[in-house]
Amino acid sequence: MPSQVSDWLLEPGSLTRRMKESFQAPFGVQLIEQGLAKPTLADAQCLKQRPQHIALIREVQLSIAGRPFVFARTTLPRSVAQGLQELTHLGTKPLGEVIFNYPELKRLRLDLAKIGYGQLNPQTQPLLKGHSHLWARRNTYQINQHELLVSEFFLPALFKENDISIKKRKY
Repeated sequence: MPSQVSDWLLEPGSLTRRMKESFQAPFGVQLIEQGLAKPTLADAQCLKQRPQHIALIREVQLSIAGRPFVFARTTLPRSVAQGLQELTHLGTKPLGEVIFNYPELKRLRLDLAKIGYGQLNPQTQPLLKGHSHLWARRNTYQINQHELLVSEFFLPALFKENDISIKKRKY
């Protein structure tokens, strides 16, 4: 794994904060979809839930100056959504600005993956713009005994300083 990739994937803090500090252009969150649905089999297994159990799933795109750099999916089991109501009405507010303010927040698990073009859903494939794969991480967090899953898919543009028209700050 290249160092510029591992530097982002292994970020221990808020990805929102990191993106805001790393770029001089405006940060944005676009809400793609939020609602009750069955989680993916992999997400259900990470949360030790049955796949048929309904969860609140929120999908967003994180961008800098309107350019998408990260696609993120949050999976909240129903019990977590009921216990952490604040997380159910975020809209375009970044999740990181909320959960990293909980002193009880713990990262229980971090999974990293290199995902091939064919493994992506059709909505995400055009964002690769000719690249064969993207990097991803999946965080399992706990707040007050409630577990939630945050999956982040890092688009290749984030790692290509020459491809972007916005200046990076020295991090």
